[in-house]
Amino acid sequence: MSGAKLHVGDRVSFLDEVGGGVVLRNGRLGHVWVRTTDGFELERPIRGLVRALDQDRQANMRVSDHQAGMIAANDVMEERKRKQNGVRPGKTPKKPEDSGVAEVDLHLHELVEDESHLSPEERLSYQLAYFERALEAAIRDGKRKLIVIHGVGEGVLREEVRRTLQYYQGVQFHDADMRRYGAGATEVLIHRHR
Repeated sequence: MSGAKLHVGDRVSFLDEVGGGVVLRNGRLGHVWVRTTDGFELERPIRGLVRALDQDRQANMRVSDHQAGMIAANDVMEERKRKQNGVRPGKTPKKPEDSGVAEVDLHLHELVEDESHLSPEERLSYQLAYFERALEAAIRDGKRKLIVIHGVGEGVLREEVRRTLQYYQGVQFHDADMRRYGAGATEVLIHRHR
């Protein structure tokens, strides 16, 4: 609405901040004087103002601070649920068959939005760090198994995952079920310490 004509008495809202007021008079070229709802008189550029809606339309569109807080809290909660379930927008969540079993997919395209800026060393390092966080979470959450989907490829990630597992006490590992995961997964058994 930068090219819109504003007239004395028009109610306006600020585009770059909360609030608004009433147009009092013209100011410098491209500016008007506005009396804010707080009673201050400010000279503002016209392109930074928008004509306010009439009272009835404004009342119908108004969201209270409480409503805005509830909407934001719901958005945060939904985002956490998606992350906990390993779901990214547009992905179909996998249904776990057993609550004692966790899965982690280390394919890089599942972990980052754009992998093109990462060197091969950075990619491997990122995947291994992600794997270790998933393993620590599975141990902390009392899971019996962690299925690590690393893919077949050249076998570098598979070997690094297995090398890392050798440093953890209370875990055993072997190839995961070939019928379900093919040759690109490792099953980690987590033993409870009593």
